Amino acid sequence: MRLVRLARRGLARLQRRSGPRTFTSAATTDVPAEVAYRLEGRTSTMSPVERGALDPTTHPRDFRQPDDTSCGAASLVVSRMLHDEPYALWLATGYDAQADATDPTGFAERWATEVVTMHRRVTSLRDHDGDLQWPWLRVVGTSPWGAARQMTGTGGSGLPGHAYEARTLDPDDLGAGFDLVLAAVQAGHTVPLYVGDEVRPAHVVLVVRTRGDQLEVFEPSAGRMVRVARDAFAAGRFRLGGWSVPWFAVLPR
Repeated sequence: MRLVRLARRGLARLQRRSGPRTFTSAATTDVPAEVAYRLEGRTSTMSPVERGALDPTTHPRDFRQPDDTSCGAASLVVSRMLHDEPYALWLATGYDAQADATDPTGFAERWATEVVTMHRRVTSLRDHDGDLQWPWLRVVGTSPWGAARQMTGTGGSGLPGHAYEARTLDPDDLGAGFDLVLAAVQAGHTVPLYVGDEVRPAHVVLVVRTRGDQLEVFEPSAGRMVRVARDAFAAGRFRLGGWSVPWFAVLPR
C-alpha cells in the first residue's frame, strides 16, 4: 500500500511540474446552420419542463449505469449531453437534428445502448476520431487515458476546441487536486473523476458544476447528484459509489 501511495505521489508531482495551473474558458459548439435550425425548431415547441429534461443532472436517476463496469462510459455519455445539445436532444427524445429523423426506440433502450457503445469505443484500438489508442479490458471499466481521448475532439464528450489529459492526484495534497478540478469546472468543463480506496481506483463519476466551494458530482451507480466540499475531498470524508479516495481527474490541457 505504501508503494502504491509513493507511485501516486511521484506521478502527480511529475505532472504538476509539466502541466498547466489555469484553464481557458469554454468554447461554443460549432453546429452546422441546418442542424441549428432544426434544433431551434424542435426545442421551441417544447415546454420549459421538457427543455429542462435535456439536462441529465435534473433527473439523474434515469441515467444510472446499466451494468457494473460502465460507470466511466455512463459519465462520458452524460458529459457529452451537457456539451452537445443535438446529442442531448437525440438521446433524451429520439429526435436526430442532423438526420432530421426520429429514433423509434424508447429512452431506456437508447440510453443503455449508447452507454454500451461508448464503453466499447473507449476500450477499443481506435477512439471516436478513428485514431489509434491504447486498448483496455472492458471488464475492468474505462481507463483514464481512454476517457481523456473521448473527451477530446469533434464528437467527443468534452468542450469543442479543448484537449484533455488524465492527471494523477497527489495523495499528500488532495486539496490542490480539488482546486484543479474546481477551476476546470468553473471554466465550463466537466471533469471525469476516478475514485477508489488506498489500493486502486474503482469508480468513475463526473463533476458537472460548482456551488460555492463545493463540487456537484453526478454519481452513475446510484443515479444521483452529490456535493463534495474541499475539506471532505482532501480528508476522504465523502462517499461516491461507496468510494472515498480520489485517484485521477481528466482535465483540460
